[in-house]
Amino acid sequence: MARGPATEEQELPAYPIRAYQLIPDPNQPTVVALAIETDQGHSLFLATREILEDLGKDLLERAAKMPARADTTSDESSKAGNVD
Repeated sequence: MARGPATEEQELPAYPIRAYQLIPDPNQPTVVALAIETDQGHSLFLATREILEDLGKDLLERAAKMPARADTTSDESSKAGNVD
């Protein structure tokens, strides 16, 4: 599950993700920038390999618990500019 310091629970606004992009930095090969776009703008996060692996696993586990999509074709518009 998510790692990090324990914090007090607080209610935060939530916005639908419109697009995301993974941006590698050749000068910092141990991190990648994760850009997330919402209607409120962009947010940028730095992630290590460990965080990306944990996040990927958690996302797949959560997705498996959700109802299947009605449209089974790939929706590439939600992954604007995804870079490996």
